Amino acid sequence: MNPEPQNTPLSESGRLAGVFLDPARAFPDIAERGRWWLAGLLLVLMNVAAVSAMVSRVGYDRMIEKAFEQNVRLQEMTPEQRLQAMETQRKFLPLAVRVFPPVGIFAGLLVTAGVLLFSYRFLLDADVKYRQALNITAYSWLPPAVAGNLMFFAVLYLKPPDEFDAESASGLSIGSFLSRDTASWLRSLANSVDLFTIWTIVLLAMGFSAVCGKRKMPFGRALWGVLGPWLVYVLGKMGF
Repeated sequence: MNPEPQNTPLSESGRLAGVFLDPARAFPDIAERGRWWLAGLLLVLMNVAAVSAMVSRVGYDRMIEKAFEQNVRLQEMTPEQRLQAMETQRKFLPLAVRVFPPVGIFAGLLVTAGVLLFSYRFLLDADVKYRQALNITAYSWLPPAVAGNLMFFAVLYLKPPDEFDAESASGLSIGSFLSRDTASWLRSLANSVDLFTIWTIVLLAMGFSAVCGKRKMPFGRALWGVLGPWLVYVLGKMGF
């Protein structure tokens, strides 16, 4: 019997479905033939849909008030200063929620892929290229983003608009169970640990494990290539 052909290229729909259903099998093809920009565009479209729904249901004024309630420094302002700050935000927020997230998504993909490339290539001595890192990063973000958006929409339309909090909309982070008077550094740490973040880390490790080197890198070692930069990021966010 002739052996079955190996590494048969997947279609784009096969790559997108594979990262959800069989990522270990899909990642070698994703790394070599994936279209990172297409995955990024899908992430942007999901973000636009979520932001549009939030603006429609909650409104800019309530979004600003919620942000002010969560910021200790703003609460210490005089009424005149708070009013001036709110007026500034009313002018700035409509532009910010439309422009910054798409730019942030693509910039985040480029930067994250670069950091992971450094982690694997120079710290773990893996044979990986930037384009491969970019493809793995973009496709790894998709499944958690889809699940997170579904959770976001469920909470958005099940909760009264006045009670909606975008920061803890998923309800899956440790931070969503902490009170508002918890120290900001502790809330930052707790909000960094959630199901979707863990899912993304696992997918990234699976992707790099599947493509790094001729003898594929063990998953445990590949996991450290993601956890290291993530821990540095979390610590930096806590300090900030």
